[in-house]
Amino acid sequence: MDILALRPVPAAAVLMAITRRCPLRCRHCSTGSLPTSQEHPGHPFLRLAGTFTPGDRPELVMLTGGEPLLRPRLVRSLAETAAASGSRTMILSGMFFAPRIPPAIGEAIEAADHFSASLDAFHEEEVPRESVFAVMRTLLARGKDLSFHVTGAGPEDPYLRDVTSAIRREFDDRVPVLVSRVQPVGRARALPPNASPAVRDTAPQEERETQARVLPCAMAAWPVVGFDGTITACCNQDVVDHRPVPAHLLLGHARDDGWSTIRERCLGSDTLRAIRTYGPLRLADAPGSGYCETCRALGPLTRARTPVSAFLERQVRDMQLAAGGAGFARRYGCPPYSELVSLGHPRRNDGL
Repeated sequence: MDILALRPVPAAAVLMAITRRCPLRCRHCSTGSLPTSQEHPGHPFLRLAGTFTPGDRPELVMLTGGEPLLRPRLVRSLAETAAASGSRTMILSGMFFAPRIPPAIGEAIEAADHFSASLDAFHEEEVPRESVFAVMRTLLARGKDLSFHVTGAGPEDPYLRDVTSAIRREFDDRVPVLVSRVQPVGRARALPPNASPAVRDTAPQEERETQARVLPCAMAAWPVVGFDGTITACCNQDVVDHRPVPAHLLLGHARDDGWSTIRERCLGSDTLRAIRTYGPLRLADAPGSGYCETCRALGPLTRARTPVSAFLERQVRDMQLAAGGAGFARRYGCPPYSELVSLGHPRRNDGL
């Protein structure tokens, strides 16, 4: 809940996709990762983390992939380097190693502040639910801060009802759950409509598009370091993985740029400030086929920063901050499940 509450704050965190490799072949994978996917040396990631200072650092470093725990030594080194400046680290894993925790992976998890397990109908085809639960029980007993990231079609997906109920029973409402939707990126683009209950989205498309038109984009707030070290201002996989990156979404490269430079570009870009404040559909002369497609086609914008525009930026940010982690989960996930991010939180609603 505390992590998600930071989502609207520009440069509050950095995501590092440290590999595209993964031993699993989940049919909905947003990155299309395989055991043979591209992987680059870890030096640029470590170099960037080494530029953090106590006075100039992200609050959070999120390590993902592919499967980040295929590189446990790199994960541990990044977590330790980040911690030296005061940054916290989170790992998101597909749990390929379950039900046991190999020593090197255990050391990597221990070095991080938070560990999150992906669990959905497609992951369960690769790794049994009980194996994932076994690892999470072990980590919880060790006092680790944990969460689940569950993916499904939408509010009416029967799988989501089943798996969230199982998590709540198994962990006695002590482990929070972020529930999100399968997106048509990566391998999920090739899924037939009847591939699984988890890909039948019952929310009306027109309703979602109407809501999107009046909403700013919080996804343009945190820099993302791609598998090759390229740093973008967007976590959409079509931006993170594809080259060339649209100029207005390119922040630099971990091989060449330090955190202060990346932070300044993220905060100072006229285009990114406008996207975060108004959303891309309000900025485009001719909106494209969708929210993200329109954003990628925008191109750099030049707008004078006036007292009014600065006030609007602060207002939009503060409104999203006031909504908290559950507010972010309502917008970007499945609204009926949004309060599950507060499970185990000391300030959660006792009536949940």
